[in-house]
Order: sequence, then structure tokens, then C-alpha cells
Amino acid sequence: MVAIDIGVGLPADVEGVTPAQLVRWARQAEDLGASTLACTDRVQYPSLESLLTLATVASVTTRARLMTSVLVAPLRAGNALFRKQIATLDRLSEHRLVLGIGVGRRQDDYAACGVDFSRRGRILDDQLDAGFPSVAGMPGERLLFGGNSQATVGRVVRHGGGWIAAAGLGAWDRTAALATEVRAAWAEARKPGAPRLVAMIYAAAGPRAREDADRHLHRYYSFLGAERAAELASHVVTDSGRLVETRDRIAEAGFSELLLLPTSAEPEHLEALRAAVG
Repeated sequence: MVAIDIGVGLPADVEGVTPAQLVRWARQAEDLGASTLACTDRVQYPSLESLLTLATVASVTTRARLMTSVLVAPLRAGNALFRKQIATLDRLSEHRLVLGIGVGRRQDDYAACGVDFSRRGRILDDQLDAGFPSVAGMPGERLLFGGNSQATVGRVVRHGGGWIAAAGLGAWDRTAALATEVRAAWAEARKPGAPRLVAMIYAAAGPRAREDADRHLHRYYSFLGAERAAELASHVVTDSGRLVETRDRIAEAGFSELLLLPTSAEPEHLEALRAAVG
């Protein structure tokens, strides 16, 4: 087995998650050896806000990295306040914050924030050119980018330390190909070392693993229609043997970390983390 870090997502977008469940999940995940606790980002969805969620988790953990995976930065176009929030969270977490950012793809989130969806890439590039992560004290190696475009590859090389990939839900071939492109662009730019590659997949465990996976993904991806949501749900890893195989394949492809995204806030789902840590 090739060495790879194993982290987990926080159940911040799971329906009805309670503060007690969130805290218990974070503590137990860290105790089980999670390298990172990650949080997704949405506005027009009944989820917990990313930065506030990570601030809460920072207060009950001591070791695991805290990652936004990924924060939709153009929705926070007020750079001064954004810088303050990032710097505060990084300080409160004793510099465990890893800032994963991207442009997102939900038009309703942009409409709710009064931000032009068609300009989201340009807005992010303007934010980066203004230097908001560095001004906030975030070193480049802790700035990662999510996305599947050539623009994402360029941002990784110009500004960041690596790439966060949505590697599950049937997207592995595209993920592996883009990982190769990221490494090649990094080498061509003669940047030192290698980019940090982080892969995300959905994983579920316990006696209701498939039921929980179907319910959560049908809800989260309902905007794509019932048929597409069902197809995506079918890719959630619910078998420990398949999870280990997926972990090893991702490690062999050069990724340094695998994040297991939850479909439930019940602690039995952390058995997926236990299986992957091995």
C-alpha cells in the first residue's frame, strides 16, 4: 500500500445535523486518526456555513487539519472582511486551516448573494491578484483549488499549493487525467517540490449505509433531477473492501490525501474512516 492521509468531511450538509452530532463526529474522527476535517460550502441549501462550522470544530479538536473543500470564494467578494475571517479562523485553529477555494456551480447561490454567476472565474482571479490569502497570512502550500477546468490548473500553479479533486461519483478517469495535467504544469513552471493532490469521495458505513447514501445524495443533488441524482448515489462507496481498493488506487495515482465525505451524521458511518485508515 502506498502511504496516503485519510480525512473525512464534516456532516455539515446532512439534513437535521445537531451541534452535539457535529462535535461528536469531529472528536471521534480525530481520535480515529483523521488527517483532516473538511467542510463543504453552500448558501441556498440548509447546510451549516463553512467558516463558522470549522471555527466550532477548531475549539473541540487539537490535531487534525481543518479544510474548506471547497469554499466558493467569489460569493465573498468583500476582500477585507474575507481576509479577516480567514486570518481569525487560522489563528483560532492554531494554523491548522487549509483553504480550499473554487468558483462553484450553483447559480442560485450566486443570485442569493447578488454576485454575477457568469463572472465568477474573473472575480476569483481578481481576488487572487489582490493577494487576499497571503494578506490573511495563509501560506501558498495551504491554499488549494477545487475545480475541473484549465483555469483551475493555472490557479494552482500561479497561486496555490495543490488541487482538490471530486474523484468519486463516476469521475475517476477525468480526475486521474487532470491530476497528470496539474503535475505537468507544476513541473513546467519549475515550482519546487510537487503539488498536493487531495481526492474526495462519498463513503457510507453501517447497516443503513445504502439507504443513507441514497437519501442524502437524492436530496443534495436534487437540482440535477431525480434520474441523475440516483445515478450519482449509486457511486457512493458502501463496502469496506471496495473502499480499500479505491484508497489504494487513488494513492497509486499520486494523491497525498483522501477525504471521505459523509452521507449521515450517525457515528457508525465513521467505520468507513476506520476501514480506510486500516
